[in-house]
Amino acid sequence: MSAAGAATWGLFAALALECLDLLGALRRAGRPPWRGAGEPGAVPYAISAAVRCLTGTGLAAGVAVTGHVTTAGGAAAVGLAAPLLLTHLVRLTRPVVGGGVAAGTAAAMPAAAPLSVPARPSRLRVKLPAARKKTGDDHRAG
Repeated sequence: MSAAGAATWGLFAALALECLDLLGALRRAGRPPWRGAGEPGAVPYAISAAVRCLTGTGLAAGVAVTGHVTTAGGAAAVGLAAPLLLTHLVRLTRPVVGGGVAAGTAAAMPAAAPLSVPARPSRLRVKLPAARKKTGDDHRAG
């Protein structure tokens, strides 16, 4: 497979991922994600989507040039995985950058666990039903 063909399939897969991500955000919030309180505007959102799509395109082309991917499905899989990998790597580096390493205060970080991530509460709140008391006249508890 040529690099141009692999790049096309990688771009297609990355664009599909971005569209699904946008649709999910629209369903969750009922509005575009850039209109939420404290969220960046539409231009930074579009730039981040473009960077993610270009990452998928470039990586799919690069892997095809080396001969590791020879089919359209493989190129699409690489194009789909690259933006997800980039997103997870950025999420992993946020606590380290915010912890003082970027400002040159590496001594403020604990030496034993430099990549420790603070626990975040779950966004999904589930109310569980209360346990039902068993009584002596409960004929179904058997």
